[in-house]
Amino acid sequence: MGTIIVDPSSEIPETDLSRTSLSSRVRKGKNNDDMQFVEFMLGHEYFAVNLFHTREVITPTEITPLPNTPAYIRGVMDLRGSITTIIDLKILLNLTDEIEQKKRSRIIILDQEASEKPVGILVDDVYSVSTHHADDIDRNAEDEIHTIRNILGVIRKNVKDGHKLILWLDIQAIRASIEKDL
Repeated sequence: MGTIIVDPSSEIPETDLSRTSLSSRVRKGKNNDDMQFVEFMLGHEYFAVNLFHTREVITPTEITPLPNTPAYIRGVMDLRGSITTIIDLKILLNLTDEIEQKKRSRIIILDQEASEKPVGILVDDVYSVSTHHADDIDRNAEDEIHTIRNILGVIRKNVKDGHKLILWLDIQAIRASIEKDL
């Protein structure tokens, strides 16, 4: 499978979501103050993780449940010969399941540098890979209780009817906090 170069200013087309590679070959922003994110939804809320902590986005296939594991561990799946643990991020973050599991659910496979064991996070929808300037990120959300909330900042994204707020998650801290369960 080849790597797809994504224009940071564009959204991932729906047809490219399945098995889209998000490796470090994706071009960096034009400015050193720019950061790239994979943006996704959990319920009705918007979240993002650093693009360089992800490997790819896939469409969920058969997930085998594991007995006697925490509720947020959805199970394991075979990803091209590698057993990958799938984490339900909505359950892990204690978000209410207001809407049913959509047909657009995706799994974001974390980069091996971010996780020693293959891990994927189940999300309701991945809607873009985008670049944001440092001025668009409010890092005041990162504070002493960062270890509890696992939020690195809040991204203000301009949309045609104003601003949309996106919570930037510290996926490495989240993964470290559940390491014992993997």
